[in-house]
Amino acid sequence: MKTILVPTDFSTEASNALASAHSLASKIGAEIILLNVIEDPYIDSINIIGESHYDPMEQIFVIKLIEKTKEKLQTIVDDETYGDISITYKLDVGNAYSLITKHITNHSVDLIVMGTKGAHGLEELLVGSLTDKVVRYSKCPVITVKKCRDLSKIKNIVFATALRTDEKPVVESLKKFQKIFGAKLHLLKAFDSILIEKSKINGLMKEYVTKFGIENCTINVDHDIDQAKAIMKFASGIKADMIAMGAHDRHGLLYLLSGRISKKVVNHAHRPIWTKAIR
Repeated sequence: MKTILVPTDFSTEASNALASAHSLASKIGAEIILLNVIEDPYIDSINIIGESHYDPMEQIFVIKLIEKTKEKLQTIVDDETYGDISITYKLDVGNAYSLITKHITNHSVDLIVMGTKGAHGLEELLVGSLTDKVVRYSKCPVITVKKCRDLSKIKNIVFATALRTDEKPVVESLKKFQKIFGAKLHLLKAFDSILIEKSKINGLMKEYVTKFGIENCTINVDHDIDQAKAIMKFASGIKADMIAMGAHDRHGLLYLLSGRISKKVVNHAHRPIWTKAIR
């Protein structure tokens, strides 16, 4: 793991993400790229119809905003707090998700660390945040944090699995992350049906561990109609340092059914969440 991308909007959550990423970068000798995107609705209009809608005053405003943002980014990069690592910044104007995706490819990003407030109630159901979109579609793993966390001391990781074969890329990526820390993986299968026997799931989990060559792990099964709640409760019970899970890049009803668990965990869990998109 050589390059960590940290998107920032200069919020408290973004600052927490940077501090958390710094703790990890310091341990493994990784570089941090700090990315700020100035959202501009006119960019899409220009791409679609080939015309610019800027008037002179809007152009001046954007230029001044870019200058101020560069100053803020440079101040962070020059902070002696980050003197022990390589940290640079990138500034772009346009659609945040599209530009994050571009930088993942252009800079061979191995990991994204993002801050999130979490959503609740109707907002959680209806509003698709940038963090949620990155989690579901990113080509590399994503760690989301709400508070500043020391990511250099990951010893116990709860891996919430659906026991599906399409989780193979998730498992392979997580095993590499596990190896960095020598951490123990606590596999958890949470299920919501009373018709399934725990003994049967235990057997499936043992087959899953053998099939994917997972080492230094425990096998755990829990029943709860709210699977996301079961995952967070289990992680709290063993005082896990992190929760890991796959996130589906699905749309519509399929996404609502399969993606709601990972989305709920990201929104409500207080510990760092490691995710890898399942394509």
